[in-house]
Amino acid sequence: MLGRARVFGPAYLDRILRVDSPLLGPSSPPLDQSVGGRAGFGGGDGLALVDPAGGSLVVDLPADWPGPRGVVELDRPIGLGPGEARRVRASAWDDDLGGMGAGFAAATGGELVAALGPPDDPTSAAVERRLAEQGIAARIVRRDRPADWTLLISSGEHGDKLAVGFRGCHEALMPDDLAPPLAEPCDVRIVAGLPNRLAAGLLKAPGARIRAFAPAMRNVLDRDHPVLGLVGPVDVLCCNRGEWEALADREEVAARLSILVVTDGSAGGSARFTDPLGSAGSVRIPAFPRARPPRDTNRAGEAFASTFLATLMQRGWRPESCTADAELVRSAMTRASAASALVLDLAGFGFPTEAEVDAALARGIVD
Repeated sequence: MLGRARVFGPAYLDRILRVDSPLLGPSSPPLDQSVGGRAGFGGGDGLALVDPAGGSLVVDLPADWPGPRGVVELDRPIGLGPGEARRVRASAWDDDLGGMGAGFAAATGGELVAALGPPDDPTSAAVERRLAEQGIAARIVRRDRPADWTLLISSGEHGDKLAVGFRGCHEALMPDDLAPPLAEPCDVRIVAGLPNRLAAGLLKAPGARIRAFAPAMRNVLDRDHPVLGLVGPVDVLCCNRGEWEALADREEVAARLSILVVTDGSAGGSARFTDPLGSAGSVRIPAFPRARPPRDTNRAGEAFASTFLATLMQRGWRPESCTADAELVRSAMTRASAASALVLDLAGFGFPTEAEVDAALARGIVD
């Protein structure tokens, strides 16, 4: 899809809990958020996620749930009121491959550069096994700590996705760890979800025709290494609305980008760019039509961004022009929207093929 694509980003183990009702209640919009979690879980039969505002999401667990249990302290509020307790029931669970890096590598057919722990770390072994099963070419950088993992709570057709991250392995990476693959040329370099202190050097380095940045929430909230200081070399930035609105200096960031794409779940997405006449251009598209509720909203962002980039390249866009035609952007957005609509039918890790995207576009609906 993208020629020689190299993706610098995390590969995690996702431990997924599938719940049978909206996470924040039937009158609230779907939750799509990533937060950090404190790894001291405690005991007990259930699972309570407690945010700094004092709200708690209590999950009744399946009988065969392997853990964690007890209380998990979140590092950011998730939209519950102070002292509010919301209770949901989990009907199933499974382990799967996760992480923005793994997602982009699979969706683009690119090579992944990611950190894992020692070979005898069970979580690292589980991630490596799943990378191999998905056919993802990966260069693994070993760290002396267990692999990162995510507790992912999904409400399926209700559209919620709450990712609680337990990190440390990728945080321990140093720039020299990434130097060998960074020195090799590629057509597209995607930096997805790595700490900003690393992302700055990865985006600035020569050797890539197109540089794309896909920040996570922790990237936009980083005050020590702000996003504004690293987007100068970025050609395309893709993120969701929550991440974009959390960026304090977002208008200054937007002014430094060739193309900015912001997705907004069931509301569709928008792009901002400079047109060939030098004027500010924008495109907004609705979500691609679907005939049924989603099975899982996970990986929709990687599907959208990867297909958007691939369509731009296949239709001749080059970043050195610093401009983009509105019809090209609209076409790429529409195709990307179809890809993200298709991935909502996948309960496990995976992405639609180009042929499947073409078929959905021809029908005008995911049916």
